[in-house]
Amino acid sequence: MNILLEINTLDFFLRLLGFTIPAIVVFVVTYLTLRKFLEEDYKKKLLELRIESRAELTPLKLQAYERLTILMERLKPDALIMRLSDPAMNAIEFKSLLERTVKEEFAHNVAQQIYVSNQAWSIITRVIENLLTEINNAYKDMNENSTALDLGKAILSDLIKRNDQSNKEAIDFLKKEIELVL
Repeated sequence: MNILLEINTLDFFLRLLGFTIPAIVVFVVTYLTLRKFLEEDYKKKLLELRIESRAELTPLKLQAYERLTILMERLKPDALIMRLSDPAMNAIEFKSLLERTVKEEFAHNVAQQIYVSNQAWSIITRVIENLLTEINNAYKDMNENSTALDLGKAILSDLIKRNDQSNKEAIDFLKKEIELVL
């Protein structure tokens, strides 16, 4: 009877394994197939989200590059001096006007740094800092009788001597970088 019980128990376990092993195999295959499908679906959704995000960001980035290019054009020393020059001003008034204008123009565009590379933003800030330094250095050579025209000439003369092309170089860099965005 003991042997019969052992055979029935063994037979029971073999039959149980006969059902269990195929069920486990089916489960594993189903799991792996479903997992692969879900991963592919996730990657597809992520790609769609990136494409959608890029489509929304690209116009903002383009606008940022445009605005920074305009900023560099407006702050070209010759254009800035010609635009703001007033023969009735003395050198100190003109210096203050130039500094205030440069700082205001920069402050108006400071949010654009979100949409451009760190390198592009560093170049823009360096141009601004150099321009403010140039204004101050040229003013140091002025006396109390100096006019706005004298200060303007001194600034442009120093820039010509140094062959300063920082605004043009910044614009060229922005143009090259925008090609990467598009």
